[in-house]
Amino acid sequence: MRQASTQSSAWHVRAPFVLFLAVAVAAPLFLTTGFQLRLLSLICIYAILSMGFNLLYGYAGQIAMGHQGFFAIAAYAYALLQLKAGLSPLAALPASLVICAIVALVIGVPLLRLRTHYLAMATLCFGLVISGVANRWIDVTGGTGGLLIPSITIGEKTMDRMTLYYVIVAATALVLALQNFIVSSHLGRSLQAIRDDDKAAAALGVNVAAQKLRVFVLSAVLAGVAGVGFAVVSRQVSPSMGEFPILVSMLTIAVVGGLATRYGPILGSIVVVLAPQFLTRFGELETLVYGLCLLLFLIFMPHGLSGMFSSLVSKQSVRFVRRSPPRLPPRHAVKKGVGR
Repeated sequence: MRQASTQSSAWHVRAPFVLFLAVAVAAPLFLTTGFQLRLLSLICIYAILSMGFNLLYGYAGQIAMGHQGFFAIAAYAYALLQLKAGLSPLAALPASLVICAIVALVIGVPLLRLRTHYLAMATLCFGLVISGVANRWIDVTGGTGGLLIPSITIGEKTMDRMTLYYVIVAATALVLALQNFIVSSHLGRSLQAIRDDDKAAAALGVNVAAQKLRVFVLSAVLAGVAGVGFAVVSRQVSPSMGEFPILVSMLTIAVVGGLATRYGPILGSIVVVLAPQFLTRFGELETLVYGLCLLLFLIFMPHGLSGMFSSLVSKQSVRFVRRSPPRLPPRHAVKKGVGR
């Protein structure tokens, strides 16, 4: 019985992963414009950003609101390492993520001593500082005009949009696999223990401070991966990457997709990226309709789309088990007089 339950839970984790890969790989075959391919790329990029936030807030319970800062830091580092230091794109990517991790480590040690709304306000201020620096340090960041990102070249060949899209899909799949592995591991269980009660977790032997710092640095690096992806797709870096709308999009994805769920970031990213394309028909009422839809999500689907799908699948599984005929013992095991 326990083995069947384990196999069922493994199927619920693997099947959506395979479905995501199949849809992401096949989707470009049905597209007609480059703009549609850009939207698919943005879905994957926002999913990566939100998976880091999902680990930090959804599973570890740390209310950090500064991911847009790391999103911008990695993008600017990626651009400057190529434009100023002369690094190749393949060398600039890991270097920019290392810079992002170092910044997260430096600010994470003092900030993670704070809790609840104090941590939220401190990390939000960090994001505002990064945005302000990007706007005003014109000699380095280019000010409001930003910086142009050189095309990615491998040898003498320039990477086209389709190849770039599949690279982003591969990165999204790797991050999703990493998230699922962490959630299923001892680290994931310790993070959930910290979220529920950090004092009780410490009493059970969990190094609370170290685990908080690890997941904070990891979420910052994932935000950096998303930032580099956004910069490469947009072919430029600007201060808007570190501003409030990025944070709003990330929080909206958490609400729509579902916090502390494996596939909530992907479902939420699909809705957040594609919904504005359908709401433009409302004209000036677009923002009002968008807000009403979010309100309905909060009221009627507090666990988001992922929670709703999980509930539907669980109900269907229960119905199937109830309708299944009981298993009879094999003939050789039936003894005379048994069952009378």
